[in-house]
Amino acid sequence: MQPFVSTWSTDTFAMCDRYDAWTNMLNETYGRWEVNKPDKPDFNGSVELYDDTKLQIIDCICDPCGATRTRASIMADDRETLTIQIVLEGREYIDFNGEEILLKLGDVLIWDSTKPMSFRVQERLHKISVVLPLARFQSWLPRSWFSIRHSIDGHSNAGLLLAKHIESLSTSVFNGGCKDDYALIDATIDVLVNALDMGNADDPKPLRVTQLHNSKQYIMANIQDQSLSPAVIAKAGGMSTRYLHWLFEATNETVNQYIFHQRLNLCARDLMNPHMKHRKLIDIAFFWGFLDASHFSKRFKQQYGMSPRLFREKMYRPTC
Repeated sequence: MQPFVSTWSTDTFAMCDRYDAWTNMLNETYGRWEVNKPDKPDFNGSVELYDDTKLQIIDCICDPCGATRTRASIMADDRETLTIQIVLEGREYIDFNGEEILLKLGDVLIWDSTKPMSFRVQERLHKISVVLPLARFQSWLPRSWFSIRHSIDGHSNAGLLLAKHIESLSTSVFNGGCKDDYALIDATIDVLVNALDMGNADDPKPLRVTQLHNSKQYIMANIQDQSLSPAVIAKAGGMSTRYLHWLFEATNETVNQYIFHQRLNLCARDLMNPHMKHRKLIDIAFFWGFLDASHFSKRFKQQYGMSPRLFREKMYRPTC
């Protein structure tokens, strides 16, 4: 499918048909919803959409309305997505999997298509949404993606950073500036992950938490180094190896397990990247710090339930 930009507006429909047309557009654009009946017949809405299957950017303006995603709606969708949206005008009330959220000017909402959800718009709303594959996001945070915060204050540093990225991204794609969706998806996830970290910051932090964070930062900065070990990490942090192991006890994984998990996650991201489909598996493994092919393959299968080769083939398999 070739990427394209399309525009849609209720202005092209008779007044009596506008809300039904809006219902169809909502389901085609944001997944399946059970839409509430309108309070007034004179409904107005418009959508500008960039769609390349993998990545969608949606600039939406609408009058008051509401809808619900039930379990049946979720099952009717043919793919799982993550949506990041910012509010440019108005307010929106969200119930995401039992969590009540009020979105106002500048606020950011993060939601995935696997959980029940409802929204209610009580005044004219303008928002921009970025829709990307949930699996891509899960590959960044495989053990914590389901427990992230789902809203970020638009006045916080995290919210301002993420909102600026989304607005810049939408301007670029609608003006024909998108050249590589995969790069844009990863760049967006990178900004999101950093924004979530910033939004969760507690100040001051206990010394143990700070030291563990710094140790993990050192690991990620040196993850390609095949000589990376607990002894090397401990020395860099000015602590004993025994103390480093104690820091990781609270995470329910050892230092070496953390290193292997991060290396495997990075390998999985490269295997999902179509620009690397001709790169040898062993080259990817060596690049991220593995020493031999059999050890990499064994570890990968333990974490992802399939061999690296099968994982790559599954990622590129055409979907209906």
